[in-house]
Amino acid sequence: MSYNSFVYLFVFLVLAWLAWALLPQKWRPGALLAASLVFYAVSARQYTVYILATAAVCWVAGQQLGRLDALFQAARKDLPPPARKEMKQRVAALKKLTVGASAAAVLAVLLAVKYLPLFARLAAAVAARLPGSPALALPAFVQPLGLRFFTLMAAGYLVDIYRGVSEPAEHYWQVLLFLSFWPHVVEGPFDRWGALRPALLDPPAPSYRDLTFGIQRIVWGLFKKMVVADRAYVYVRAVFDDWTQYSGAAVIAGVVMYTLELYAEFSGCMDIALGSAELFGVHLAENFRQPFFARSVGEFWRRWHITLGAWLREYVFQPLCLSRPLQRFGRFCREKFGPAAARKWPVWLALCLTWALIGLWHGAAAIYLVYGLYYFALQWLGEAAEPALVKALPNLGAWRQKPAWHVWQVVRTWGFVGFGMLLFRANGVRAAWQMLVSLLRPYAGSLLIKIDARDAMVLAAGAALMLAVDWAHERGHHLRHALAARPLPLRWAVYVGAVLLVMIFGAYGDNYEPAAFIYAQF
Repeated sequence: MSYNSFVYLFVFLVLAWLAWALLPQKWRPGALLAASLVFYAVSARQYTVYILATAAVCWVAGQQLGRLDALFQAARKDLPPPARKEMKQRVAALKKLTVGASAAAVLAVLLAVKYLPLFARLAAAVAARLPGSPALALPAFVQPLGLRFFTLMAAGYLVDIYRGVSEPAEHYWQVLLFLSFWPHVVEGPFDRWGALRPALLDPPAPSYRDLTFGIQRIVWGLFKKMVVADRAYVYVRAVFDDWTQYSGAAVIAGVVMYTLELYAEFSGCMDIALGSAELFGVHLAENFRQPFFARSVGEFWRRWHITLGAWLREYVFQPLCLSRPLQRFGRFCREKFGPAAARKWPVWLALCLTWALIGLWHGAAAIYLVYGLYYFALQWLGEAAEPALVKALPNLGAWRQKPAWHVWQVVRTWGFVGFGMLLFRANGVRAAWQMLVSLLRPYAGSLLIKIDARDAMVLAAGAALMLAVDWAHERGHHLRHALAARPLPLRWAVYVGAVLLVMIFGAYGDNYEPAAFIYAQF
């Protein structure tokens, strides 16, 4: 059941909201849980056991962590200092064992489903080269819906309980609701248990504001998905799936189209997800903040897929920086290369490992690893070159205050991101390299590849509208709030007009193959 399907928008959401709104407050969490399980069962019925088992592991582990903390707090007052210290160490060791074993169990399924196929393919390739060896049949690995998202949220839940950031859930169904809540189960965003707990377990009363704001967000997401993303998908598929036939401007146009498609699809999905949650008084974390107005690659990634970046920063990058191996590496750098190297090199190594993990998180293929390391290299080179740049250009500080420099920074970032998009979408390292080489060859054919002039104009107008709205938000103009302040007839005229806009210009029907949500496939 896709977020942009008729069944989801006009059957599932309507029935779920009516059940939630009409029930007494104490039953509303149960209504959200029932709706979430129905959504998951309809979308991926045979894989529901994965999310049920993950929630069970998290709940049991959370209860154990809570009991260990309570045991220590109850006994510490009556113990002399030496015994208290010894008990604290034992409790800490048991907590580490609990969170480590449970996190390993949760992540094991993700690693097996996502990365065992790579090793299976490698084993089959090696066996095929051995004389007299039988052909190996590759096992079928199918990824459950939203596996990576609810798995990482589960790992975050366990770590937060371990650190004492949040209290463990009292009941199994509460953890299950947190992980399976349907607006974020497909593509995120990554939310934390402590942030969502109040709204999920003690939901507010239905409100006209939440209802209208939620509908606004859903319609805007549908516009991005159906008017822009699905139309650009036709172009992107033609160029990237048949990449040997195109060169020069056609490849550049394909990269631009894919950038538009990915942004419109992913941010549109987030709009639908956040709008759906808002209908029920639940405010999920924002996942985008005008990324195409970023002035550097680092800033771009602080604006794109914000919750994944925050998760990796808190649960991967920072622990890596504080880990014993990197601490020892820092001492080695201090002894051999001085204090400056000791400050920077361990951080760079942690950043390199984090970006490698980001790449592999998207898929078990060499191209994704190259993609991750590409962004690490950009940020490392930018930071490493900064002192030399300042020294070579004494007026650099003054130039950076001028509007033209800001425009140059944005355009430069677009170029770096576009190259990254080519890596991300290309069908492997070989295809990416040959597409890069093909940029040097002219292209004599038409740039209207698989789309006509009407589709091109609609796509251009839709992309311009998206960027205009982002520009308004970048300037601090909150259009949703401004619209909410207008008279009722004007507001609803805009709502109806937006729906008609999607219905008239949306890419659907016999001439279009609707694109699946991209991040749901990773």
